[in-house]
Amino acid sequence: MEVKNFQLSIVIPTYNEKENIELLINEIRREVSLARNYDIIVVDDNSLDGTWLKALDLINNNDIVVRRINFKGLSTAIIDGIIFSNKEYIVVMDADLQHPPKYINSMIESAVKKNADIVIASRYREGGGVEGWSTLRLIVSKGATLIAKLLLPNARRVSDPMSGFFMVRRNIIAKNLSKLNPMGFKILLEILERGSPSIVTEIPYTFRSRVYGESKLGVRTIIAYILHVLNLCGWRPIKFGIVGGLGTLVNLSIIAFFKYYLPVLASKLFLLGSSIAIEVSTLFNFIVHEIWTFKDRRIGTPYRRLLLFHLTILPGLLTQLITANIIFYGTSINPIISQLLGILIGFPINYILSELGIWKKGGTYLAVKT
Repeated sequence: MEVKNFQLSIVIPTYNEKENIELLINEIRREVSLARNYDIIVVDDNSLDGTWLKALDLINNNDIVVRRINFKGLSTAIIDGIIFSNKEYIVVMDADLQHPPKYINSMIESAVKKNADIVIASRYREGGGVEGWSTLRLIVSKGATLIAKLLLPNARRVSDPMSGFFMVRRNIIAKNLSKLNPMGFKILLEILERGSPSIVTEIPYTFRSRVYGESKLGVRTIIAYILHVLNLCGWRPIKFGIVGGLGTLVNLSIIAFFKYYLPVLASKLFLLGSSIAIEVSTLFNFIVHEIWTFKDRRIGTPYRRLLLFHLTILPGLLTQLITANIIFYGTSINPIISQLLGILIGFPINYILSELGIWKKGGTYLAVKT
């Protein structure tokens, strides 16, 4: 594909962006120079300030304004805009002027050079950045990115999976439309996880401060984001927690059995008794994770995974064992309580290492080139 033949639509979801939309469209026409044949698709959720009316006054003959009545949501608006396009590539960008249109030229160059399915404008690549963010806003952004990378395998392979400024092949959306269930504000996560892209590239960009209007980031947005990520990962942390809770009951039941029927294993030989309880509960957890928590990520033989399970969660197991014994021998607390405290401290370590080291995502290979 040559740059001069690049087919592009620019999808802009809007809600109450009347003051920004004219500035943005004018900037797009001034800055986007590499795509000779592009159109602008504004998808407005029936803005109270009449953004869609303003957009109608600004568009050219090949542009589209979609006014959605009784529908709201940034991600679904983006999907609708992509459906209206007939071009090979789609750029998704916000209407608040925080995504500078000049970077679209770099996206086009990267897409052509790498034959990319997705090109992400990244705030966190070398050369990128943000303007005017408070420390709190930066912490929220970094925290959200960390959550995505911890729970979603494909998110780990890019620097800015939370970006709202990206380019995607239209057929990635079209052929996976039935798999997409967009919610919240982070449609890119949905596409990375369920769109099966083959080649993903990134270009750095600087995220600008909003010119007019107020940010739509709030508590509801944060909650929607967390629910979205949990949905994308199959609620795996919740399942892991449930299995961990059941494993805890198994573990503590064994300690209780020792206390009343083999008291030497709950007193003088508590180290041995604690070790036995940990191993039995570990085997229990592994079996339930195999058939429920990670059933879609079973790669290799069960024996290999069992060995990896022990090796990978060894830091968590040692943390649990050492903590339980320090508490028991150091304070003479009830052995059941000592074991429970050890389990609670070791749990997050076990989850992180299980997610990253044992049950890795199978199937689609996401090649990331930058």
